[in-house]
Order: sequence, then C-alpha cells, then structure tokens
Amino acid sequence: MNSLNDGDIIVYPTDTLYGFGVDATSSDAIQTLNRLKGRSQPLSIVLENVSQISNYAQITPEITIELESLFPGEYTVLLPSIDSELSPLVFNSSPLVGIRIPSHFFPLQLVKEFGKPIITTSINRHGNAPLNDVTQVEIDFPNVEIFEDNNHTPSQGSTIINMSQMPFTIVRKGDGEYPK
Repeated sequence: MNSLNDGDIIVYPTDTLYGFGVDATSSDAIQTLNRLKGRSQPLSIVLENVSQISNYAQITPEITIELESLFPGEYTVLLPSIDSELSPLVFNSSPLVGIRIPSHFFPLQLVKEFGKPIITTSINRHGNAPLNDVTQVEIDFPNVEIFEDNNHTPSQGSTIINMSQMPFTIVRKGDGEYPK
C-alpha cells in the first residue's frame, strides 16, 4: 500500500495477466508509468464492484444489468467517462474510460484497502508482448514492487468490450467469453 501512496509502480496478479498498477488519481504516478512503458495511451482502472462504476462512467440501468453479468470477470468495458477524481492522463483525450473488476482476490482487496481506483495495464514496453512470467518481469523491471501469485496461468488478457453505444462491440477478444 505504501508504494501506491508514494506514487510508485507495482506489479500485481489479476484473473488474466499480471498488471502494472499506480494510483489512478495521481498524474505524477501515471506519467512515471507512461515513461516506463514508453507510451501514453488511454489506461484502464480497477474497481472493487459494479456499484462504483457510476462514479466514473455514464451507465444506464440496462448497462448495469449487463455489467453485473460480466463482473467480476476477465473483461474490460469501455464506457463514456464523467468528471471524477481520476487523473486526466487516464483518458489521454479519449471520451471513454476502461473499467476492470477482475475475478481475482488480490486486485479487489488492493482497491478496497487503497480506497481509490488503481491503473491496470499490461506489463510491457510499447510494441512488445505482455510479460506474464514474474522472473522475466524482475529482470526487465527491477525497480517495481511485485506481488506474486504462484498459481498464475497463461492468458490472452481481458476481453475488451465497447459499451459506449449499441450494439456493444468487442474491441479485443481475450479470456472472457462474450456474449456469455
């Protein structure tokens, strides 16, 4: 927790790939992460539960029902963002916010204890494949705090679904089946 409070980058397990994480409300922390990855694109956030989504995105009752069927799970949903405590660097000029609620205890507990959303993004430098091997992460990124999960398995990453307009579209096919 101290690492996030200090603006540092952490590595943590999810239900798909390991992720880089920083405080989603801290522009300084996000700038550090963008420098490490060598890119600045929109980023996704981790929340603890579906009821928190309306603090960061426009949702309707119909979309809420769909979200409750997906989360927690191997999905990232893109929704129209609203004014919130999130750093503008989360969006990088996009009108959408990416939201994850993984089905893994660690990020859910982390967000609960931290009390704010955290960034979730794959562990890689721009243009390279995501890393999911902790040993390689330690070699490539020696200055980040790593929270390890010995039961991690290979993954395609989360399935990304754009829910900003009907019909919903799959942006990237990952581990989550859609429609369910």
